[in-house]
Order: sequence, then structure tokens, then C-alpha cells
Amino acid sequence: MNSENLSPPTAEAVKKQFDKMDLVFTVLPRGLGDKIAEITKEQGVFVNFICPGRGTATTSILDMFGIGATEKDVVLSFVKSETTANVLEKISEKMEFQKPGTGIAFAVPLQSVAGAKVLQYFTTASSGEEQSNGR
Repeated sequence: MNSENLSPPTAEAVKKQFDKMDLVFTVLPRGLGDKIAEITKEQGVFVNFICPGRGTATTSILDMFGIGATEKDVVLSFVKSETTANVLEKISEKMEFQKPGTGIAFAVPLQSVAGAKVLQYFTTASSGEEQSNGR
């Protein structure tokens, strides 16, 4: 029996199995996070985390930019790098981010994820593949 077949895969081999991913951050007024999840789902993104956030701007800055409430939804979306630009464009278009005070979205490349199962979930869920939950 060949011992090479029994050794665990190298980190480089594991990286090659999965698509490159970006983490898209969307910050918008409280209560609109579900709308972002709907928009990203239409673009093939199925992993979104909606977190409550709170702005720290002073009243004078809020007035200057025409922003009333400081309570925000922060949506974290795990997106395949090849589709990130399209996802950001759809979010901006549908949420009318060209208008002041409506929100902001930006992407950060994911360099690593601890745990192969987590990375596998993010990449396969984002492609719409069925997941085996081990139950």
C-alpha cells in the first residue's frame, strides 16, 4: 500500500479545493438587513449574517450628512470573489446607495478561514449546493 495515499492533504492542496471568497460588509439603517439577504440570494449568495450596529457620529455630523438614526444593520455576506463586483453593484442599485444616508457596502478578501468544514460550508452554500449536516 502506498503511504502517500494515507497522508493528510497539505494546506496548499486544501486551498486549491475551494473558490476564493470575499466578505462583503453592508451597513444600512436598522431593519433593512433582510432586504440585503434577499438581494444577495438572488445573486447566488446564501450565507449572510445580520448583526445590529450603532453609529458613533455626533449630532452635528449626523445633521451635516442628513442621517437621522444611528442604529444600523451590519450584514456580512460570504461571496465568491468572481461575483463580488456584481453583488456590490446589485446592492448599491437596489438600495439606492447613491442617495445620502442610505448605506454603504464594501468587500474584503478572505485570506484564510480556520476549519476546513467552515470554508467548505461558505463556498458550497454560496454555490447553492446541498449541505450534509451530519445528522
